[in-house]
Amino acid sequence: MQPLLKDFDLFIFDWDGTLSTSTLVVRLSHFFKRRYNPNYIRAHPEEFRQPNKINAALDSDEARTLDFFYGIYSFFARPRLREGTIELLEGLKANKKTIALFSDGAQGRLNRELRRLGVEKYFDIIVSAETIRSYKPNPTGVQLVIKRMKGSKRRSLYIGDMAIDIFTARFAGVRVCAVGKGLDPYSKLSACKPDYIFESTEALARKIEQKRR
Repeated sequence: MQPLLKDFDLFIFDWDGTLSTSTLVVRLSHFFKRRYNPNYIRAHPEEFRQPNKINAALDSDEARTLDFFYGIYSFFARPRLREGTIELLEGLKANKKTIALFSDGAQGRLNRELRRLGVEKYFDIIVSAETIRSYKPNPTGVQLVIKRMKGSKRRSLYIGDMAIDIFTARFAGVRVCAVGKGLDPYSKLSACKPDYIFESTEALARKIEQKRR
């Protein structure tokens, strides 16, 4: 496995399930949206590959309704940071890495949860797929982060806990790191063949800490 700190300057994270614990409502929203199905993505790659192309299935009334109710629910919900999140972010900052967040979550919810959990300060940029109207696995969000941070695809890494994160990175032309114990099981992540895979966010944090020494 290549040394992550040496090979990458820009680390782009997913939020739900990757750095924070997910809730039942998040899991239900993923279950009902077919764009989270790896088999569907493989069969219809052109629906997602083109920047700024919005598929009707992604922006349906059902999807918007579910997101609306989740926004209300999340106002009262209190997700927690996953084990190793703080250590991971601090390790990257100590090595002067650029840290970004790209999530399908609504911008208001992301900002609120980041503030509540005290991690907003670690991120150089936060992008919501809802705000730019381009949802995963569309690559627009990742490409936008790289452009705004003046990074390069070769030196950028996307980190997520779902198969859809792997496809998002692949369509964006960047390498991807998958972490288990999130929304998708390890076996499903492994089957999608990410460039890097760890059992958990905590395991990734230990790897970063080990490379710092």
